[in-house]
Amino acid sequence: MARFKVLLFEPIHQKGIDHLENNDAEVVWSPGFAPEDVLTAMEDVDGVIARAQGRFDGPAFDRASRLKVVGRHGIGVDNIDIPAATERGIHVVNTPMAPAEAVAEFVAMGCVAATRNLVNADQAVRQGDWELRNRHHGPELKGKRLGLIGFGRIGRRVAEICGFGFGMEIVYSDVARVPAEEEARLKATYAPLEEVLETSDFISLHVPLLESTRHLIGAAALERMPSHAYLINCSRGPVVDEAALVSALSARKIAGAVIDVFEKEPAPAGNPLFALDNVILTPHCSGHSNESAENMSMVAADVIRVLHGKAPEYPVNHPPNPRQPVA
Repeated sequence: MARFKVLLFEPIHQKGIDHLENNDAEVVWSPGFAPEDVLTAMEDVDGVIARAQGRFDGPAFDRASRLKVVGRHGIGVDNIDIPAATERGIHVVNTPMAPAEAVAEFVAMGCVAATRNLVNADQAVRQGDWELRNRHHGPELKGKRLGLIGFGRIGRRVAEICGFGFGMEIVYSDVARVPAEEEARLKATYAPLEEVLETSDFISLHVPLLESTRHLIGAAALERMPSHAYLINCSRGPVVDEAALVSALSARKIAGAVIDVFEKEPAPAGNPLFALDNVILTPHCSGHSNESAENMSMVAADVIRVLHGKAPEYPVNHPPNPRQPVA
């Protein structure tokens, strides 16, 4: 009989499930994401693997008296109350490197797809509108300025692909400058946020969702962007004020956007973004590739480490009095 129960809310790659089941864990499934579903499902489990849906907070942790570890399938932990977990001795772990390549490639694709009107071009061919080829000519990327807001693993990989591959000029803003040798390697220039907004042809967001980043891109920020600029958001939906973005796109105050994440997910029917022809929308899938799905599922390895009383490889927190594993 398995020593541990690990709760899943959404599917993960079989490799992660196999790792759990081969290391003393039974996989159990939650019936849903509603608060009461979360509370009920967590009552008698030792570990949780969470994805984007569901909220994991103090009341849920209090119900889960056996819980020792929450593994985040991916990078963002905004749906996990880290202080509440730490206070209760619960480890939180994630996979900080797993989706980086997939997201970075998606951003590069987004730059091309937005400027070359790729989605509308596909629809035009299917509808027999061959003349679209003469109605739309988008800019090339070579020599254009790409502004990266957030310059961690993903932002730097975007800089490599778009800087070295497309010949774009890279400028970035972050809470802290990266070392000079890293700036030199990437041929990237640091600038204050306002300057990045005002001078970039493309803006790509790579910041976590914090109180300081909520609606970081609102009406004022969008007003600073040039009218020919494009916004790409593959970070978290609430980093952008969606109503302000709809207004800016509708009035053509910016040229277009690529939006992979939304203020409310799944994006509800009737979202005003759906009616606009200068935005490409995707269902929070920029980090999804065959390789990243497999690698993110291996948050299971850190979940197992914690359950066996070992230190995790990718800790998000460091509880001073961690709950002890089952004897």
